[in-house]
Amino acid sequence: MKKTVGIGIAVALVLTVAGGLYWTLSGTSRETDAPSSASAAGAAGAAVMASGHQAPASFTTGTESLPNSLQGTEVDGELEVDAGGHLKITNGVRHVFDYFLSATGEEPLESILARIHAYIRHKLPPVAAAEAEQILDGYIAYKRGLENIQQAQNSANGSIDIDAVRRQMQQVQALRTQYLSPAVITAFFGDEDAYDRYTLARIELMQNKSISAAQRAQQLAALEQQLPASIQESMKTINQYQNLEALQADWKKRGGSPAELRQIRENLVGAEATNRLESLDAERAGWDQRMSSWYDERAAILGNKNLSDDDRQRQLDTLRKSRFSDSERLRVESLEHMRDRGETVGQ
Repeated sequence: MKKTVGIGIAVALVLTVAGGLYWTLSGTSRETDAPSSASAAGAAGAAVMASGHQAPASFTTGTESLPNSLQGTEVDGELEVDAGGHLKITNGVRHVFDYFLSATGEEPLESILARIHAYIRHKLPPVAAAEAEQILDGYIAYKRGLENIQQAQNSANGSIDIDAVRRQMQQVQALRTQYLSPAVITAFFGDEDAYDRYTLARIELMQNKSISAAQRAQQLAALEQQLPASIQESMKTINQYQNLEALQADWKKRGGSPAELRQIRENLVGAEATNRLESLDAERAGWDQRMSSWYDERAAILGNKNLSDDDRQRQLDTLRKSRFSDSERLRVESLEHMRDRGETVGQ
C-alpha cells in the first residue's frame, strides 16, 4: 500500500490559520542539527537508529531496512528527467524528500539524508541526480531556517491576527528565496501558497461584519474559484460545508429572514442543493413538532399520580407505538433517555 506523506495543505489545512505554515513551523524542531551538505549526510551512514538497530553503513537504493513507519510502503512522489536529461522540477520531488523525512525521530537525520541521496542516485542519471541533490540541500537549509520564524498568535480577543499571519507568510516566502530557485518554489509550494492566501481571505471575510451574510457567501464562492483546480476538487465539499455552517449560524443568531437564508445557500451551493436543504429543514421542523407534542403527552402520563408505575409504562409503550414507526421508536427512546439525564437533545 502506498503511503502518502507529502505534508502540506491536505485536509488539515482547514484546522490551521494557514495549512502550509502549520506543518513547516511545527515540524522543524526535530531538524535542528540538519547538515546542509551532502558530505555531512553521507558520512553518517553508520549512525545508530532511534529504534535501537544499526543503520546500514551505506545505502544502494535508500529503501533498505526502512524505519517502522515506512515499512510496507512505497516512496511517495516521483523523480523524472526531461528530454535533455535534466531533472523535471515538480511537486513530486518534494514528496520524495518528505517521504523519507517523515521518519525523523525514528532514525538520525543524517541517515535519512543518506537515504535520500542514495535514492536520488539510484533513480536518476548523474546530471539530474546532481540537480536533485542541490535542491535537497536548499530544501533542508530552508527547513532549518524556519526555526527562526515566530509563529503568529491570536489577538487578545481570541480572533486571528490577520496582519501577524500575513507577516509570517512573507517571512517564510522570503526564506525560500534564499535557498530555492523560483521554479522550485512554484513547484514545491504553489498550491500550498494559493490555499494559504485563500484561507487568509476567508478569515477576513468571516470577520467582516460590514457586509451581509449573502454578500459574504457570494464572495466566499468567488474565492474558491480562484484556487487551483486540484485544490478546488479536493476541498470543495469541506469548504462548502464549513462556509455554510458558519453563515447559517450567523443568520440564525441575527434572526435573519427565510429569503436571506435561501440567498446564502444559493450563493454557496446552488439552487438545486438549496432546494434539498429546504426539504431537509421541513422534515426536521416536522420531526421537532412531533417530538414536542410527544414530550408533552409523555410528561402528562408520567405526572399522573393516579397511575401506578406499571400503568404509566404500559400507556407510554402504547402511545409510542401509535405515534412512531419501529425505526423511529429507537431514536425516540434514545432521545427520552438523554432528556431524562439532562443532556442537550438535538432531536
